[in-house]
Amino acid sequence: MSFMNDFSKTFKITADQVTPFQHLRPSSLLRFLQEISIEHTEELGMPRQYTLDKGLLWVVAKQHIEIKRMPKYDEIITVSTWPSKTMHVLFPRSYEIKDKDGNVIIKGASIWALIDIKNRKMVNPNEHGIVVEDLSNGRPFNIPLSNKIPFDLKENGVILAQFSFCDLNGHINNTSYLDIAENLIPIEFLKEHELKLIDIKYVHEIKLGESLPIQYGFENNSYYFVNHAFQLQLGY
Repeated sequence: MSFMNDFSKTFKITADQVTPFQHLRPSSLLRFLQEISIEHTEELGMPRQYTLDKGLLWVVAKQHIEIKRMPKYDEIITVSTWPSKTMHVLFPRSYEIKDKDGNVIIKGASIWALIDIKNRKMVNPNEHGIVVEDLSNGRPFNIPLSNKIPFDLKENGVILAQFSFCDLNGHINNTSYLDIAENLIPIEFLKEHELKLIDIKYVHEIKLGESLPIQYGFENNSYYFVNHAFQLQLGY
């Protein structure tokens, strides 16, 4: 079923967006969702003149993505999105990705917020005239809480906010966390397993040049990555 208020774009998966095994890279998937979110928000009457030009930055607080299958190189997909009712200072948004035959292959949701570029604190959108219309049409907004991981993660690593990982906000872009995580997973595992779930909670930003320790490990068919700045689950 399609809805009149959904915002959709069609993409062809290119070589730079896929893994060596020709599946869409998880960071590329999040990049699609990030860009379509911003474009739709601007179309709804909230362009950068209301946000970036006034010292406000859009950031992602939470993402939950369920994957039936990842698109492959050269495949054509349609990405759709719609916002739900604003929750005080949080902006929920849902997503759906279909293949060329109209089959839903990926669905998910995210929670966005606005922060002040100077003090890096969350702002009340009402005080800045920021309004994003609820276009959910009664569709539920489903994004589960990220529960505390009930087991010890045995592996240790370091995250460095390298120049290539950071965006115009001056911190690691939400898409880059997926590249950082996959680089810690053995290649043979990635070759033999298909990604089915992405669940990530961003607690604190990691600014350009910062270095933080990270704990990670594999439990219950998932890789988990944790430190005080974020928590990521990749389910297989």
